Formats: sequence, C-alpha cells, structure tokens
Amino acid sequence: MNTLPAKAAFAATLACLLATSVAAAPEDPVREVMSVTVSNWAGDAPFQDLFSQERLDRLFSDDFKAAYARAMTTPDAEEMGTPFDYDVVVNAQDGCPLRDVTIAPAVSEGDATVVDVRFRFLTCSGEPPANQAWSETQFVIVDEAGKDRIDDIIATNPEGMTLSARDQLDAVTDTSAD
Repeated sequence: MNTLPAKAAFAATLACLLATSVAAAPEDPVREVMSVTVSNWAGDAPFQDLFSQERLDRLFSDDFKAAYARAMTTPDAEEMGTPFDYDVVVNAQDGCPLRDVTIAPAVSEGDATVVDVRFRFLTCSGEPPANQAWSETQFVIVDEAGKDRIDDIIATNPEGMTLSARDQLDAVTDTSAD
C-alpha cells in the first residue's frame, strides 16, 4: 500500500488549516511600512516609495488614498512627486538609520485601532542624551471590508513635535486652493 497520497493529502489539509487559522493582524500593515522605512533610512538599499500606488491600494484606507490623491494634484506635489517634504513616519528630513524599533500590540480606540511604534533615529549624530532620544509614531488603523488599513500616521519626534499625515495632506490641499 502506497502511503504517499495519504501523506500528501494530510500535508495539504494541514497547510490549509494553518493558513486559515492565521488571521491578519492590525499590526501587519504597520510592519510593512516600518520595514520600508527602516530600509530607506539604512541607506544600503534602493529607496522604496512608501506611497507607491500598489502600497496605497493595499495598505491605506480609502479616505487616506483620497486625501493623498487630492494633495498630489498640487503644483508642489506634482513637481516633487510627493505631497510630503519629510518622512511622515519619522517626522524628519534628516537622521540616522533607525535603531531599537518596537511595534506594540494594537489597541482598540472607538472605531479605530492604534498601533504604537517607538524607535531612535538620531543615534549617529550629536551627543548623549539627545542622540538617544526616542521618537514615537502612532498608526491609526481602520477596518475596511474586513481588511486592516492605515488611516493616519501620527509621528512625534524627540522634540515633541507631532504631525498627522492626514492633517498634512489636507493642509497641502487647502494651501494650494488659495
């Protein structure tokens, strides 16, 4: 008796069960964004566009995508290729490779879920304790048709300056209307 077909069937069944039992988590889109951000700041790999159309479609909410699309119609965004003149995850234009990146478990807050990320991005410049300061970024996640999508990125740099990516997109659009 050949047990190979039985073993193959068992393996296939087990694979299906494992695949269906591992549900997507609200932290998943955050992990991808942080992976891209860490890579971009490391400087040892080609730059990846965090807001490529493919990532926008897959990782971001419909409201975020609409705000981004409106902001991309402004003359500055069309010229630069982005509505942002800084890294919205790090809340800075200059820095060092990210260190000590931690992604906290998601926490429900009303209709949204928030995922907190902490990291250091000034470790290669300046003197302690300033170069050891923590930055924090909150990702606001919403459920759209059963899929977790990033609705906002709220970054706080070591000096305490907080910026919302959604607010910045709206500000760019409001400014260009004047």
